[in-house]
Amino acid sequence: MKIIMKGGKVLNRGFKGIVMELYNKNSDDKKTLYHDILLKVKNPNEITLITINEELKIDNSDYDIILKHLKEKSKKVLVKKFDSSSFMFGSNSKNFNNELQGYRELMEIFKNDVSKYTTIKKGFTYKNKDIYGISFHNNYYIFLEKCYKTLDNIDFTEKSLKKCVKDIIEILDIMNGNNYIHNDIKPDNIILCKKRFKIIDWESSNYIKDQTSTFINSKNGNLVYNHPVKFYRIGVPYTFYKYIYDAELMTYSMLNNLQKPKEIAKLVASSYNEVVSKYSKLSKIPSLLENKKKRKIQSSKFTEIKENKDFYLKLSDYYAFAIMVIYLAEKNNIDYPHKIIDKILEYYFIKNDIRIISYKRNRKNPIDKNDI
Repeated sequence: MKIIMKGGKVLNRGFKGIVMELYNKNSDDKKTLYHDILLKVKNPNEITLITINEELKIDNSDYDIILKHLKEKSKKVLVKKFDSSSFMFGSNSKNFNNELQGYRELMEIFKNDVSKYTTIKKGFTYKNKDIYGISFHNNYYIFLEKCYKTLDNIDFTEKSLKKCVKDIIEILDIMNGNNYIHNDIKPDNIILCKKRFKIIDWESSNYIKDQTSTFINSKNGNLVYNHPVKFYRIGVPYTFYKYIYDAELMTYSMLNNLQKPKEIAKLVASSYNEVVSKYSKLSKIPSLLENKKKRKIQSSKFTEIKENKDFYLKLSDYYAFAIMVIYLAEKNNIDYPHKIIDKILEYYFIKNDIRIISYKRNRKNPIDKNDI
């Protein structure tokens, strides 16, 4: 992941887009939505405002009002710009609509607690309607809560890593209770925001029943943190998975000097046939998924996942998170919560008994005591 420093803030560059500020009073900062509108929009009617369920065209007289909203909301809101159209990652419009669909589904799942568990946030209100996205000239932007510290940019203590595990497992349990998965769990898709760790980037998320059955689809997620059985189920042999895994691994700078990725890769390789054998048996057992809208938030622990054809798919986010926690522990020279993380790995016949020795050191980017 590439880190961009602008306006004294750290913004993220991912495979499908960049997270930018709405506005920055520093005139030299060109990476803002405000600047993009001034540069690319000639007529107000070229702008489309996007609510959760509809698109709106602004009145010509409201152009300055929109710019004013961006200035006023810039202290609490960021924007994600989709700018990486490709055969592999999909078009800007497709990725934007995938993320917006994720917003819709998460609002159904988390209900009034959506801001507690996610960074979903309206940009502003226009004509009494909440605006979550904006587009013009094939440029697509979605709004989100203003937070900066993704996990790959945090120095953890054992206490703060334990809190991270608690917060994220709580989110995964609620998603599991609603048969929903993120599909792309990794350090730069989890962020510290107002004393809570939250998951971000939902363009690959979906209900279990809607999971893609082909490899050429950006919604499968990354290969570095996902177990190969997730790709085996859609016809990807292990040798092909490993070839892409090795290439993709080099793009994650956080992992470059760690030993755990190599150790985990060996453990995955040695237990792969056992996992595939179990998956093959479970794939013959049909699952009964329910995606009904319910009044209360539904939660279900990973230990309660029923053994059927969707067993490993429902476990996939938990596995990706467990691997990530182990890597973060090594990166920060601390131990991790073994009870829950090792239990997840047991379902993949992985036993990780090597503890990481903790020692004190100077921290360049520690979590502030007020953050947790």
